[in-house]
Amino acid sequence: MRRGRVAIFAVLTIVGVSWFGLREYNCQQRNAAFRRQIETIKRDAHAQIKVGTKKPDIAQFFVKHNIPFSISESLASGFTHTSGCAPFGCGSDVAVINVRVKLDEAGTAAEEPTVVGMYTNCL
Repeated sequence: MRRGRVAIFAVLTIVGVSWFGLREYNCQQRNAAFRRQIETIKRDAHAQIKVGTKKPDIAQFFVKHNIPFSISESLASGFTHTSGCAPFGCGSDVAVINVRVKLDEAGTAAEEPTVVGMYTNCL
């Protein structure tokens, strides 16, 4: 009887550890994909939006990356929803990547773009 309990405990422990390990591996893969997505957008933004870039070219960047955006007199900004594997304290794995470009009076890029990725439901 005791051997049966030990065997059941051992099997449950192995299953639990395996499940946790697989979950952690999948989480790391999703976080790596999220980081790559941020880095790709950041790299492209800095390559395509230089100081002096005009509004139509800035708009083209957002369209090319499927990022909904708006352009006002002093700011071009947009964000896209994505996901990763949120850290402890976050309610879900929902994340956003936000791109902002400050514009001058002529409507051209006044600064390098800012690209930020973050989870949305964190404490």
